[in-house]
Amino acid sequence: MAQLMDIQRVEIGPENLTARVRMADGAPLMTSEDLQGTTRVYRLLPHIIEHACLGDAGDTFKACMGNTELAHLLEHVTVELLAQTDIAGDITSGRTFPIEGDPRSFDVEISCKDDVLTVAALLSAVWILDWAYTDGGDPVPDVDATVDGLRNLVASLGDEPGTSYKEKVKGEILADVQREYQEALAMREQEIAQREEEIEVARSEAEAAARERAEERARERARLKEERRRAEEEARAAQEAARQEEERARREQEEAAEAARRAEEDRLFEEVAREAERRTTVLMPDEGRESPEAVQASRDLPDAAVIEWQPKDVAPEPQAEPEADAPAPAAGEKDATATSEPAPEPAPEPEPEPELEPEPRYAAPWEDEPERPAAPTNAEPLPDAADTSGSEGHIPGPQRVR
Repeated sequence: MAQLMDIQRVEIGPENLTARVRMADGAPLMTSEDLQGTTRVYRLLPHIIEHACLGDAGDTFKACMGNTELAHLLEHVTVELLAQTDIAGDITSGRTFPIEGDPRSFDVEISCKDDVLTVAALLSAVWILDWAYTDGGDPVPDVDATVDGLRNLVASLGDEPGTSYKEKVKGEILADVQREYQEALAMREQEIAQREEEIEVARSEAEAAARERAEERARERARLKEERRRAEEEARAAQEAARQEEERARREQEEAAEAARRAEEDRLFEEVAREAERRTTVLMPDEGRESPEAVQASRDLPDAAVIEWQPKDVAPEPQAEPEADAPAPAAGEKDATATSEPAPEPAPEPEPEPELEPEPRYAAPWEDEPERPAAPTNAEPLPDAADTSGSEGHIPGPQRVR
């Protein structure tokens, strides 16, 4: 009998067994290419058409059995053998996948509770398909004997091989999980360390930026403080300059006012002096008193100081009080005190004037105010004209006291 298909490899996982199957060159790929061989398989395993199959043709394998891949038919024959042993579990299933790039190769996946049972059932299914699609000669495969052989194979091995295998697979899986966990943990720790480093760099940059902003704010505050200080100093300097300017202006005004006042006093004094010189006080030689013109001039000049003329270095002689009833000298008769010089002609006798109150003597601003003399009861007569011989007949003007 020619070899129809070749099992290149088998992978056993915790739940499934996957076999890489390649159809021999020249062998049919589809069940429709050899319907007699497909019919032989149906007659050996008639319940195969009742398998659930979620293909495009229908819900059961019956709808697609006449036109499907031989690898797909291999999957269902294996599942049927496992189901007839009654030791493969309640639900047995499988799937078939084409291999990309190789149209004659397929992966057949079978649910696997016991790997020995599944591998034996897969090999028995390959043997049945080889018989069906190579003219179906004798001996005809005995399905019941094949199923019993599968049961006896599993029973002869006992639980130890399966348990050991399970423990081995479990250990490998745990080792793989642990390795993957350690790799994932190391990668995660590396990511965490990198992230922490990035966070530290960001924190350092943030702190540096914060310090720089704080220093900038401090410099700005210092600058503003210095500007305020300078502005205050300039304001105080301006105020002090304004105050000094005001003080200087005030002093200048006071000095100008004082100078104006002194100038006005000097001007008034000069006017008084000129007026006093113009209106000279005249002593009348015959009566020894001021003339009315002099009296009026002294009244008109309140700022002038008029004093009687006294000869230099000559003290006035005391005169005896005139007798009240002394006879007046006769006409043509000379006075005993008269000098040898001819007496001037007597001036016409002025008319009597009403007695006036004595004028208060003017006190100049640079002198102490003189005390007003009490009115004498008996006024001493002025020196007679005869007593002016020492002056050689000169009548001086008033003296100024400044």
